Amino acid sequence: MKNLIDKVTFRHGATIDTRTAQSPMLTNSGLNEKVTQDTINYYNARSQSAGMVIVEYTSVSLNGGPSRSWAPDREQLAIYDDSFVPGFKQIAEKLKKDGNKAISFN
Repeated sequence: MKNLIDKVTFRHGATIDTRTAQSPMLTNSGLNEKVTQDTINYYNARSQSAGMVIVEYTSVSLNGGPSRSWAPDREQLAIYDDSFVPGFKQIAEKLKKDGNKAISFN
C-alpha cells in the first residue's frame, strides 16, 4: 500500500521525499511579467510545503499573457525569452535549498 510519506522516484531518476505536491497557484507577484522579490519570498516560504512544489502558471509567448490582477503593477509571470531565466533560477534555488527538486516537464 502506498502512503503519502513514501518517496517517489520519477523515470528520469529524480526522487521526491513524499507523495504530496503543492499545485500551481497564480501569485500575481510579477512586475512587467518578471519574477520579483515578492515571488522569491513566496516560494522561499513554501520550500518545505510538499514533496514537490509546482511553480505557478506562466505565459510562454509574448501574446500569451499576462493575466491581470487587482493592481496594475501585479501580474502573471512569463518566460518567453532568456531575459526571464534569472528570476526562475532564483525560484529554483529557493525551492531546492530544502531538498525540493526543480523539475521540468517537456
